[in-house]
Amino acid sequence: MKNWTLRQRILASFAVIIAIMLLMVVVSYSRLLKIETSEVAVRDDAVPGVYLSSMIRSAWVDSYLQTLELIGLREDKGLTDTDKADFKSYEARILQQMANYQATISGGDDQAEFDKFEAQHQAYNTALAAVVERLQNNDLAGARKLFDTQMTPSWVAGRMKLNDIITENKNVADRATNAIDDAVSAAKISMFVSLALAILAAGLCGLLLMRAIMAPMQRIVDILETMRDGDLSKRLNLERKDEFGAVETGFNDMMTELTALVSQAQRSSVQVTTSVTEIAATSKQQQATATETAATTTEIGATSREIAATSKDLVRTMTEVSTAADQASVAAGSGQQGLARMEETMHSVMGAADLVNAKLAILNEKAGNINQVVVTIVKVADQTNLLSLNAAIEAEKAGEYGRGFAVVATEVRRLADQTAVATYDIEQMVREIQSAVSAGVMGMDKFSEEVRRGMFEVQQVGEQLSQIIHQVQALAPRVLMVNEGMQAQATGAEQINHALVQLGDASSQTVESLRQASFAIDELSQVAVGLRSGVSRFKV
Repeated sequence: MKNWTLRQRILASFAVIIAIMLLMVVVSYSRLLKIETSEVAVRDDAVPGVYLSSMIRSAWVDSYLQTLELIGLREDKGLTDTDKADFKSYEARILQQMANYQATISGGDDQAEFDKFEAQHQAYNTALAAVVERLQNNDLAGARKLFDTQMTPSWVAGRMKLNDIITENKNVADRATNAIDDAVSAAKISMFVSLALAILAAGLCGLLLMRAIMAPMQRIVDILETMRDGDLSKRLNLERKDEFGAVETGFNDMMTELTALVSQAQRSSVQVTTSVTEIAATSKQQQATATETAATTTEIGATSREIAATSKDLVRTMTEVSTAADQASVAAGSGQQGLARMEETMHSVMGAADLVNAKLAILNEKAGNINQVVVTIVKVADQTNLLSLNAAIEAEKAGEYGRGFAVVATEVRRLADQTAVATYDIEQMVREIQSAVSAGVMGMDKFSEEVRRGMFEVQQVGEQLSQIIHQVQALAPRVLMVNEGMQAQATGAEQINHALVQLGDASSQTVESLRQASFAIDELSQVAVGLRSGVSRFKV
């Protein structure tokens, strides 16, 4: 075990204790299984067997006593229905309890004894049936004879067998109880023995672990006491291959490094003293430079404040210019929108003029059609006039008989003349309409041409206005850029001013810091002296 690590020793100690506890658990569990087996035997076999066999014996005795009462106490009364019902009730009780007992049988000997009782029960039932038959026939003497010679011996044998069964079940219960007592006693003994072994193993393992830990710890404490006195030349030698071996290696390496560090500190203490003196001189020079820097920063701060004020004025002016440019852009945009609406309106007017021209053309065409119809009507009127003239001539030829027809022909000619006059008037009116339509078409053409010229001029004005808007809009970002630049310049001037204020504060703080650094350097010089005196006590 000397080469075992602490981890292995601790695990081995716990393993021994756990193994003893597991052994105790296994032994206790086996005893509990035996107790459980005995308890099951008592619960399911012995106790139910005693109870049920006692119930069978009770019904067995009741049946016999009922028969004895019928034979000895009720002479010449015969067998009543109540007696028959009692016999059936006793037999039902016996059969029910026998079935219940049969369900609890678990051993071969118990089954053999119960089979013998069933044989006695069959013989008893046969004798009882014969006795009951004699009683029903009022043959009391024959019934008594069968009762004495057959029924009573069968009943006595059955009762003895029931007593044997009860005794056997009681013996089974006693054996199971004794087995439970033995198992409990053995479990107690095994638990006490296992507990004693566990305590003994735990104490032994604890003692071994304590010896394995405390011995090297004491040697480490001794080395630390030597180190506290300033002797760094000692080394730890534990001769262990466990975790303490790793501690030994690390401790010795640390001591070697610490020895080198102390030696270096002893050599460096003199250098620190020299360096502190040089730093003190440099600090005084920096203090003078910082004072001059603070004065220069104050002058630059005044100039930057003037620049910031001028930048703010320029920002205000550029803001006004930007606002005017935005307003001009908005006004130009509104004018462009009005021209766009005017252009749309003129497009609508041109469309309406084209539509009017189309309608006038259709009207001219319809007037031409009317003129053709008028010509046709004139031709028809001329033909009608000729026909009426021929009719008048024929009426003259007919004399008295054609006078009425002559009147009609005269009226027809007059209507034809009126039609010719009316068609002439219509033709004149159609010609006037065509002249008016032609004049309207020419006027609409001139109007359309004027509208087109107006649209062209509106488009030119719109394009010029678009250029103006574009230039104004292009000017606005430039003004905005200039404004932003001026704002940035003003902000930068303010930031420079703040920075210079902070720089002045920093310079003042630097001067104060350098003054404090001078005190710190003096203290550092004292510390260096203390360091040199402190490391000089170590033995390396």
